[in-house]
Amino acid sequence: MAAMAGGGPRRCRRLEAEAARAVLGAADTLLFDCDGVLWRGEAAVGGAAAALGRLAAAGKRLCYVTNNSSRTRAAYTEKLRRLGFPPAEPRHVFGSAYCAARYLRQALPLGAAAYVLGSPALAAELEAVGVPHLGPGPAALPGPAPADWAQAPLDPAVRAVLVGFDEHFSYAKLCQALRYLLRGGPDCLLVGTNRDHRLPLEGGTAIPGTGCLVKAVETAAQREAFIVGKPNRWQLYGFTLPVDLS
Repeated sequence: MAAMAGGGPRRCRRLEAEAARAVLGAADTLLFDCDGVLWRGEAAVGGAAAALGRLAAAGKRLCYVTNNSSRTRAAYTEKLRRLGFPPAEPRHVFGSAYCAARYLRQALPLGAAAYVLGSPALAAELEAVGVPHLGPGPAALPGPAPADWAQAPLDPAVRAVLVGFDEHFSYAKLCQALRYLLRGGPDCLLVGTNRDHRLPLEGGTAIPGTGCLVKAVETAAQREAFIVGKPNRWQLYGFTLPVDLS
């Protein structure tokens, strides 16, 4: 598909064979979304692995871009291998968890920590780039009354609230996130991995996505989060391509 810009809104049209060959021939690096594009659940989309194999054999550099913050880059390379795609290294995978970790490493002062509403994978990516963090996993309210909730201990090192996909999202976590943001004011960053509001599943059903959790924190804090993942260009433009994609 190719994006077309005329006098009206941008739209996509299907590339015919000759145009597709011209586009692919002129590119040395190709970016692919993963979930729902290369595979659905644990099954590769028909022909996808073979197509990428031909591109790799032609000398194309393949990279993968995903808003899914519940998997590490290493987990994605393993899934690519398991489903028969060309071998990939973690440095070729740009997941929103990794990109958020890289963003915070650049944006936070040395030694500052992040309060995380997210998965173990998000915590692992923060750990890998050296960003101190707390928060992943279940959390309970610290007492029976609102006065107790508003006086739970706060870590003095926290200078950011990071929101990703969190199966343990709760009112207790929302309270704590708000308190960090109120304490720090504009100096406490509010960052979300993506705004995907709904995650479609096989059979036509769906579950709430990270965007719902980001919106809850934004609503409580009455401020807008900086979103790292697609369609924000930072997910790729925040990196130096010769270094990070070499």
